[in-house]
Amino acid sequence: MKKKQLCLLFFLHFSIITYSQQKFDTLNFKIIDSISRTKKFEKDIFKLTNDLTKAYSQDILKVRAIFIWITDNIKYDYKFINKGKEIQGPDCEGVIDCTSKTNDWENDYLRKILKKKKGICDGYSRVFKKMCDIAGIKSEIVSGYTKNKPYQIGTSLSVNHSWNAVFIDSAYYFLDATWAAGKCIEDEETEKLTKYVKDFDNYYWLIPFEKLKRNHYPQNGKWVYEQNYTKEKFVNNPYYSNDILSKINLMSPTTGIIPTKKGDTIRFKFSYDDNVNLMQLNSNVYSNPTVHYFKKISRRFKILTEDTIALKKQKYLTVKKVGTLYEFDYVVTDNSLYYLDILFDYKKVLRFKVKTDIP
Repeated sequence: MKKKQLCLLFFLHFSIITYSQQKFDTLNFKIIDSISRTKKFEKDIFKLTNDLTKAYSQDILKVRAIFIWITDNIKYDYKFINKGKEIQGPDCEGVIDCTSKTNDWENDYLRKILKKKKGICDGYSRVFKKMCDIAGIKSEIVSGYTKNKPYQIGTSLSVNHSWNAVFIDSAYYFLDATWAAGKCIEDEETEKLTKYVKDFDNYYWLIPFEKLKRNHYPQNGKWVYEQNYTKEKFVNNPYYSNDILSKINLMSPTTGIIPTKKGDTIRFKFSYDDNVNLMQLNSNVYSNPTVHYFKKISRRFKILTEDTIALKKQKYLTVKKVGTLYEFDYVVTDNSLYYLDILFDYKKVLRFKVKTDIP
């Protein structure tokens, strides 16, 4: 049996179907996080789980300890992805009951991940579930679709990722240990992953569905915590840079695909919990010259350099700002317009796809 995972770095029938992160906002995990990062794996996942959780009586604290250990210790196996390999599950051909064989296979699979300290999303989510099982905490693996590239707006997607849902105090909460642990650097020409960078992102810890849905969509409808939210709506979401996800709340446009025509005005409105000094808009019709580039100083080293000539050619948006609320208008001047990128301080953070009606 093969289990393919690409891992791009309706209502629940339970008592609570919505998320309230405020319930845990007052908890300070600093000490737990620090302690969890010191624990060592000594060839026994049961001992490791017990070492991580035995000091805590609350499930939320146990889950946090497990989550932090995994994100701090497991590296993303980008070389496995580059080779286009598939996870080889247990061979159950001709076996009436494959439960025992599956359990043996999974235990061996998890041992290899913990020993090598690397895996893909399937490994992260399985390790998390196994440790929760050992700790007596109910959790599930959630498989589904993810988007993390600008060109994916409106495109057909296949199941390419797995994350977790964990049951705490009568409700399920989402978390994604893979995306919380770090990120991979991609070669723009070959699209091969070249490096894993450990970079913890707390955004993917107990993430509410209204934020999760920006770049995750569950394959099983029971995990879709919003009425009438379909895969099509997810596919049509705008592209968000991971850097702004925790700070932005987009109000307009309400979709990543904007129907319009020449002469129309598109209103952009969002709140952003950080300062933006310069805001720009690029498109297939006009794009500001790149300001920063990597200058090669030796065979192995490059330095980020500012292009002073390109800097003088920049065009900036006139933005109305009130507190954390930003607003600006864009007038469509060309029916060949295909996409719009919003830049914060020269960095692309949002993309929208545009569909114009050509007369």
